[in-house]
Amino acid sequence: MPEPLGKILKRIRESKHLSLEEVSERSRISKQIVSAIEEDRLSEIKSAFYAKSFVRTYAAFLGAMNEAGVKEYLAKGAAAREQVSQKKQETALKPPAKADEIPQIDFSIITKYKSRILAIVICIAVLWFLSFVAAQTGKFIKNIPRKKQTKAVIVKKEAPKKTEKEKPKEPVKEIKKEAVVEKTEFIELEVTASKNTWLQVTVDGELTFKGSFKKSSKDTWKAKKEIKLEMGNSGVIKMNMNGKPLNFTGKKGEKKEIVVTKDGIK
Repeated sequence: MPEPLGKILKRIRESKHLSLEEVSERSRISKQIVSAIEEDRLSEIKSAFYAKSFVRTYAAFLGAMNEAGVKEYLAKGAAAREQVSQKKQETALKPPAKADEIPQIDFSIITKYKSRILAIVICIAVLWFLSFVAAQTGKFIKNIPRKKQTKAVIVKKEAPKKTEKEKPKEPVKEIKKEAVVEKTEFIELEVTASKNTWLQVTVDGELTFKGSFKKSSKDTWKAKKEIKLEMGNSGVIKMNMNGKPLNFTGKKGEKKEIVVTKDGIK
């Protein structure tokens, strides 16, 4: 029976006399993730893509990329993606249904119950007409007292208009406008890349992603306080914070490290 992936990496780490704390500090992978890998609890990592990335980084750090168990795990991920891609291509290439395969509508039922359907349609039309007449009659009744009141006003003599001096001045009311400040309880950062780049993401002090961020990739991270980004090619990165574009510019090939908070980029 082949040795599990976690046991392989743990055996190599112990042979190098490295503790979990030393591995976490030098590889920049959190201690919890290293423990999950060595104990074969990769299912606890939210994304299979992240899990594979952490395994690749950890194996490369230990110099275990040539181990059979590591190669087999990384090969399974690639094979799964190829199967998904092949199924999408087969679905896209599937020819549309032929004209003779389209189900035909049976009009015999409509012909059989023609008289009943006609009676239902007539009833609906009569009910609609009666409701319309009732609505118009109600409006007419409501308008009758208004017309009488208008006539009475016309008969009355107009009272002398007060001059501007005689008119009492109304006190000016101060209208206080309270500024509405939008408060968000978290940071939602969306990152996209126009070309391949190396990327590391630390959310509230915990490393959540490290590795290659490929062309046209898009991912979102949420944090309560801050998100730290380390980029190998900052010129290809674009970011939106809480649905709005973030004012960030980088140069192609430039390594850059930024911290995003609720107030923007530090």
